[in-house]
Amino acid sequence: MKRTNRAALTAAALLSCTLAFSGCSLIDQVVPDQDGTSGEQAGANGQQPSGEDEASQDSNGDEAASDAGSSSSDAGTESADDGTAASDTGTSSADGGTSDSGSSGSDSGQSSGSQGEASIGKSFEDPEMQDKIEVLSAVRNFDSSKRATAIELGGEVVLLEVKITPGQKYSGLIQSGAFKISNDGGAEYRYDQTDGLKEEMRAAGYDPFEDVSRRDGGTHQGWIAYIPDEKKDTYTIRYERGAGKVMGTDEKVPEFTTTFDIPSA
Repeated sequence: MKRTNRAALTAAALLSCTLAFSGCSLIDQVVPDQDGTSGEQAGANGQQPSGEDEASQDSNGDEAASDAGSSSSDAGTESADDGTAASDTGTSSADGGTSDSGSSGSDSGQSSGSQGEASIGKSFEDPEMQDKIEVLSAVRNFDSSKRATAIELGGEVVLLEVKITPGQKYSGLIQSGAFKISNDGGAEYRYDQTDGLKEEMRAAGYDPFEDVSRRDGGTHQGWIAYIPDEKKDTYTIRYERGAGKVMGTDEKVPEFTTTFDIPSA
């Protein structure tokens, strides 16, 4: 009788160890997966997925990097004669982001496939910075061999000509990133892609826009390049200069934005 009980206890102990080992093995398989599904299953079982903290940090790091990438194209820092006004950078879709190709905004047509120039003649002034900006013209369907694939897939290369006379109340830069383009009626804006096309632009006689220092004064003129991934009859451009504060004082500089359209050629 004692031998029978001892055998039964031994079998039960072995079964318990087997189940416990199987459970540990199952958890080890679920926890390391970082595709979301396995993490949710492990959490539902009362287990803290190993690597969840790292995944969260990685995600936050990616977001921070994205924000930093967006900020780098904005107006930069501004300073008064006896201090600086750091301009807060606005956020919008980073260069190369994906626009909603299903949204057509107010435009249903498309520009012709041949390169052509359209007059714009838009002028405005930033009341705080005293920058005077003229938007002269645009080139539609710019012939670019470097962006041939984007063109074949239904996009287009657009060039925008601007002329800027900076104010001298503050210092800082006026950059091409202040001019953003939308092909969906303003639902989403994207940065310019001038840097990758400067060689082709110069070869075609369109001098690229270079950063303007307010301290330099004078008048500066050049072309900014965009590559919308869906060709439209017209595009919306938003000029934005972020809010800032004059360092060493309590003076705040409110943001300034304005919009205008690029017409078909």
